[in-house]
Amino acid sequence: MGTLPLGSMSGDLRDLPHFGSDKLLKMDKIQINKRLIPIKTHYLLFNGALAGVIPFIAVYAKQLEISADVMGIIFAVVSSATVVSRPLLGILVDHFQKLKLVLLCLVMIGIISDLGMNFIPQPFPTPTNSSNSSLFCHGNNSYLIQFQTESCIREFPFCGKDCVSSCYSCELDSIACSKTKNSDQFPMNLSLECIEQFLQNCENDSAEWCRKSLEDFDESGTNTTENPLVQLCMMSIFTAIIYMCMGSTASLSDAACFSMLEDKPHLYGKQRMWGTIGWGSFALLAGYLNQVVTDTSSAYNYSAGFYMGIVLFVMDMLMITQFKVENAKTSKNIFRDVGSLIVKPRILLFLLQVLFVGIFRGMSSYYVFWYLRTLNASQFLLGCTSAVLCFLGELPFFFFSGWIIKKIGHMNTFVMSFTSYGIKYLSYSFIQNPWWSLLIEILQGPCYGSLYAALTSYAKIIAPEGTEATVQGIASGTLEGLGVAAGCLIGGYGFQNLGGRKTFFWTGMVCFILALLTCINNAVQAFQKAKFKRSSESSKPLNS
Repeated sequence: MGTLPLGSMSGDLRDLPHFGSDKLLKMDKIQINKRLIPIKTHYLLFNGALAGVIPFIAVYAKQLEISADVMGIIFAVVSSATVVSRPLLGILVDHFQKLKLVLLCLVMIGIISDLGMNFIPQPFPTPTNSSNSSLFCHGNNSYLIQFQTESCIREFPFCGKDCVSSCYSCELDSIACSKTKNSDQFPMNLSLECIEQFLQNCENDSAEWCRKSLEDFDESGTNTTENPLVQLCMMSIFTAIIYMCMGSTASLSDAACFSMLEDKPHLYGKQRMWGTIGWGSFALLAGYLNQVVTDTSSAYNYSAGFYMGIVLFVMDMLMITQFKVENAKTSKNIFRDVGSLIVKPRILLFLLQVLFVGIFRGMSSYYVFWYLRTLNASQFLLGCTSAVLCFLGELPFFFFSGWIIKKIGHMNTFVMSFTSYGIKYLSYSFIQNPWWSLLIEILQGPCYGSLYAALTSYAKIIAPEGTEATVQGIASGTLEGLGVAAGCLIGGYGFQNLGGRKTFFWTGMVCFILALLTCINNAVQAFQKAKFKRSSESSKPLNS
């Protein structure tokens, strides 16, 4: 047989063999949906901008000499405010159908608060780092001790030799010590001989620092932390603004995403995972840039991450203008429709589970970095931890969230989340080396990645027509508002009074208990549903 000359081949696709058309069809299936590119890019840029700010707020406040319990109160208050702001803005969007305009305004306000937070002045320096110091009394004599890390203040092992960096004898027959009922403030597990042997090596020359610490020593015999007023006020204001903008933007972005997906809500996780990519990438970059800017300074510099966030926010505003969101049908009575929904027992139980996940998320988001800093973690390690959290944790679970939810159901993702949080917190309670955080944070995937996709898709399913943004606001407000607020309060109180290890240990135990209770509840509901289905099928012949 001879071969056909090249010139005789027709360029008409109809002349191609049948298998060629199959290939073309397959190629069509993998084409990128250009309509979804703006929402993917928005998630990438918006979360990337927040990654330069949000993870570092707690340690930034620590450097501003704001205590853990006070920051817990601040986080709790501003998170609670989002419980109102999220559904309120959702109602406005559902009513006026101005989603893009509201998103642009929120991002602009976020830029202003980000810039303002960067210019909070540092408090007046002290002779040494007083955040890791404590004033002790022994025999009515006062001693000021500087520790290597905050955890040493509570553990104080081996007579303090491995934890103490300096010790000063402040005042003999101290008036502050004589006011206390218990003149010996050292840990009870230390022997008298050990204490006296240790105190013999204390220096006597630290007049200014001792004087200030004695003034702060209250009648109960504890060294009170004086939070600087200017720094406290500015941190509270800018944190409140950026949190309310962040929370409302997140819930409205989810509403916009589901609007673009139309009849394919199961693809939400594959859109939202770009936010995880943005967070992980830019958190790592922010940690590196902060480390470079800090150089050899004793005080960390967080300005590089803040400026990076501003640039990404500006780019995100340009992307929001490209959203192609269809005007959804509006509910004639949003309050009635939503109100009749949230009073149903199964919806109340769903919101209660969301609340507990928010508590564990709040403690993880704001006190894991604080805890790692007490273990002397560097800025670069904090950035690496965020990167692992995102790329090895959340990203794969967001990508496969549709498959996971299909296999185990929406409610069983809560069991997986509670169990994972339990393992995570117990692991943190035992580590000594902060680099173990890189392994532990892989658990963020089952903790939050698939759970958040299940939460938002379930909220989309149960929302009455025309109330999608409002219901998304209620669900995310319960998670990031009430839940995170409670988590911040619990975390701040625990770190201030129990220390990080004990706080994380008992939190982990509570997680396991909730996982067991949720598993039992899901099994009971599944049994009742199956029983109802069987009874319905058996009654069909009678009805016919």
